[in-house]
Amino acid sequence: MEKWKRDVEHIRQATNLPIVYVQVTQVEAAQVQQDWEQKGWELVAFHSSTNVMTLILIETSTWHTSARALLDLIFPRVDDPATLPLSQQISDWLQGIVSGSLVASPAQLEAKWPWKEARVSFLLERCRPDTTGGWDSLQPLLHDFFEGAPDFLSVNHTHALLLVPVSMLDHQKAPSELLEWASGLHDLITMEWMEPVRIIVGTPITTPVALGDTFSRHLSLARALQYYRPQMMVAGDWSYPLERWAASLPKEIAAAIAKELSAVIAVPHLTDEQLETLDTLFARQLNVSDTARQLFLHRNTLLYRLDKLTEQTGLDPRLFPDAVMLQLYLLFRQNQQNILYMMSVSFYQ
Repeated sequence: MEKWKRDVEHIRQATNLPIVYVQVTQVEAAQVQQDWEQKGWELVAFHSSTNVMTLILIETSTWHTSARALLDLIFPRVDDPATLPLSQQISDWLQGIVSGSLVASPAQLEAKWPWKEARVSFLLERCRPDTTGGWDSLQPLLHDFFEGAPDFLSVNHTHALLLVPVSMLDHQKAPSELLEWASGLHDLITMEWMEPVRIIVGTPITTPVALGDTFSRHLSLARALQYYRPQMMVAGDWSYPLERWAASLPKEIAAAIAKELSAVIAVPHLTDEQLETLDTLFARQLNVSDTARQLFLHRNTLLYRLDKLTEQTGLDPRLFPDAVMLQLYLLFRQNQQNILYMMSVSFYQ
């Protein structure tokens, strides 16, 4: 935006009128604009980039109407975001989060959108982005399922956000209870809407301002599951920290880790039963008794399985160092082809 900067300086020198060029992060932009407006200035143009917002402001009382009109020839006209309908402001805010832009939440969001009770958020993510049709046809099903009308925010073609007051969930707030609601919702959508939709549920939030952080957590987990556990269609945003970490790595680093692990560990093909056993053991913090109960196995049967895994892999999944190595190896190995494919796609784009 160097041209804008030069244009502002030329206007100031030629007219001696108060005009400023300001660059701030997108998170700070709304507050900075408000501060200037309180001093009698107005926003006449802005430009948004990946992480920076450029603002052009003038002192309203000093600029004559005719002089103000000349600015339209130099800078594009801008509508005050605060004049947009609240639903559009919220949609733009959430779309900015999806695209990776740090967009400030709508001004005075809590006052404009008061909540009388906490709400649970459900991220709905279409697993086939090439499908046609919008989210509208899904909403009547949701109203019947929750016996009410929860807030439904259509973010884009792929993502929608459902905000359900806890009273519609029978005031159930425990993670296991929320996962049951999410599973029931997934079954309903799969059967009635006939389209695969991944659902991420979060713990209750008490204010709409917290929606930004919650939505970001939902998205990060959804992206991690897409890549590392594509068959997992229902999850809580408090789960799968290892997959979330792996998905945050640059693709080149993830591929390098997979290569290094393959060089030091030789694991044969494991059956679905063995993979389920390991997943459950890891989820139960290597507690054999809890794992056996979760799998509905006798403890001795589970011990036999684990002994067999140790014999095959040379790693004892009951020991923490071996469990870490084994979990990392399986995580990266099963996705190594995906990593290489994604790298090749990015290279040719």
